[in-house]
Amino acid sequence: MKEVNEEDKEVIEKLLGIEDFKEIEVRVDDTDLMQVVHSNKYLNYFDDGFISFVQKLNKDCGALHKEGIVFPVRKVEIEYLRSATFGDKILIHTRVTKVGNTSITLAMDCYKNNKSKDTLLVKGIIVRLIMDMNKNKLIKITDFFRDF
Repeated sequence: MKEVNEEDKEVIEKLLGIEDFKEIEVRVDDTDLMQVVHSNKYLNYFDDGFISFVQKLNKDCGALHKEGIVFPVRKVEIEYLRSATFGDKILIHTRVTKVGNTSITLAMDCYKNNKSKDTLLVKGIIVRLIMDMNKNKLIKITDFFRDF
């Protein structure tokens, strides 16, 4: 295993300590014939949570995309526990669980945001890469997030 230098260790420790919360409201077109959120819509919610997380780290995903920087997904694991319906408020909780050389693993949980308590709906693990499309090359995670 490759040894990690002190600068990279510092970035990794900071990333592991960051979490983000993003609230969204379930739209009617997010639901299926059973009037619950369709399973594939949670991937969109995870994208919303990821963008919010990256913005928290002072990065603008829209501007980065224009520069050719993208965040492809390598792996997704989802466990569906409960359903949400049209009009529900969903809270997406995002946190880093692992930082690799060119990948970052995020735990992303969706909660139904009730006034009195939050109910866990979906648990997700997403592995993302950061890629420079202009160079067709992956970007080292610690280099990308070094300045946050």
